[in-house]
Amino acid sequence: MPGMTKEYCKSTPIKKMGFSQRSSCKALGIIPRTSKAHFGKKIISSKYRSRSRSRSRQLKKEGRKIQKISRK
Repeated sequence: MPGMTKEYCKSTPIKKMGFSQRSSCKALGIIPRTSKAHFGKKIISSKYRSRSRSRSRQLKKEGRKIQKISRK
């Protein structure tokens, strides 16, 4: 099963996606929502919003820097 990348969401027709793939693409804000309240809107779920930006602001207020962890 392919990962939910922008390329997958944009290149695969919505009718050919499975339920989970479609909902993941909606949560990423790549394809429009289909509910009555948000029909046609591209809303990014809070799970996929950038957390690093808010974390950087918080650390900047405290006068600290983010330490990046290198993986080997």
